[in-house]
Amino acid sequence: MSAYADTSFLLSYFGQDAKTLLAHEYASGWTEPPRIAWTPFGELEFRNAARALVFSGKLDLAGLAAIEARVREDLRGDILTRRTLPAGSHYRTAETISAAHTIRLGVRTLDLLHIAAAQTLEARKFLSFDLRQREFAVRCGLHVLPERAATTP
Repeated sequence: MSAYADTSFLLSYFGQDAKTLLAHEYASGWTEPPRIAWTPFGELEFRNAARALVFSGKLDLAGLAAIEARVREDLRGDILTRRTLPAGSHYRTAETISAAHTIRLGVRTLDLLHIAAAQTLEARKFLSFDLRQREFAVRCGLHVLPERAATTP
């Protein structure tokens, strides 16, 4: 598996927000499709976050349908690939990460679960626009991208 993307990257990549251009700029540099892991956990969080954007008025139902269509297209193509997470292993990894970091860093559970998923799937790249998530992923030894995201507001 070459890449794992958290919800902040995926919402920008599939949707329309302040980081969409940066997500597409980063993707235009792919010399081969990244085969980003699409797990049941990641799918649930992504879809729930997209629906929450509708609730908050930041996305309308047509925009939600367009995002869902792009996801389906990329699942048929070379961008996303369905992967399962062995639940026992994924949660044990998350617990180990929590024990090592949460007392000092106040790590959020969903951030823990994304890092644990990336590690469980042996992802070489971790894609995120969430500053706290990016910093935490680096502390956990992941190669975080896109690089420009660290300096872009």
